[in-house]
Amino acid sequence: MILVIGATGTIGTLLVAQLLEAGHTVRALTRDPEKAAKFVGKLEVAIGDLNDEDSLVKAMRDVERFFLITTSTQQDRNALAAAKRAGARHVVKISTQEAGWNPVQRHGHWHKEREELIRASGLAWTFLRPCMYMNFALSWNESVRSENTVCSGGGDGKLGPVDPWDVAAVAKTALETSGHENAAYELTGPEVVSFGDMVALLSKVLGRSIRHVAISDAQQGEIFTRMGLPEHTVKGLVETFSLIRAGRFAYLTGDIQRVTGNDPRTFETWMRQHIAAFH
Repeated sequence: MILVIGATGTIGTLLVAQLLEAGHTVRALTRDPEKAAKFVGKLEVAIGDLNDEDSLVKAMRDVERFFLITTSTQQDRNALAAAKRAGARHVVKISTQEAGWNPVQRHGHWHKEREELIRASGLAWTFLRPCMYMNFALSWNESVRSENTVCSGGGDGKLGPVDPWDVAAVAKTALETSGHENAAYELTGPEVVSFGDMVALLSKVLGRSIRHVAISDAQQGEIFTRMGLPEHTVKGLVETFSLIRAGRFAYLTGDIQRVTGNDPRTFETWMRQHIAAFH
């Protein structure tokens, strides 16, 4: 039995689909029964909360390996304690690219703290450290539709954005096969691009001109705040954008191909699959 915690989120939804297609027995944990309705008849659903250790113990019954994505260190503590109580042995954890850097920046520090907690737990672990997800571009859809404009604080800095589908594919492989215990994978797409490059690809796919407008850290922070993100997350992401401008993310890895055997998807491919969101 494989447990997917966060099964209705961006990566979790894709991971569940890939595991089911491969014929695995899957249990999905969610705290929202309405969101879990899409799983009815396809897999077992457990209703629980990462802030409630006892609910996690029930969800981990007969589970050997589980996928984990959290928003706080305490949630990791709860999941690890529940795993030990239930006898689970291997956790595949979503982290972030910066968690493996030295020195570790603000955003990476939060994830590195959780990685260290997991390392000390006695469980086998696999850390997935993705670059920015390509679906971040969905946050541009309103300004694209209304003004043919994308605003970002990334300047001319480049990075290797990754398709969430590829991240889920690496998670699937780590959950279904041995050899990935106590390994960390840094996940990037196949090309290093700037925000201007991504906007140019968006223009190409849409068939109309979209402008890229560079904005300040303060303006980028305002955008994140309007998205409903908490203040500490906003500060961490603004710092991340300053690191993008400085070229800190301007490199690629081959971990997706090495783990899955498949080349990661391009931003243009992702955009063509999601073009309806920008019309």
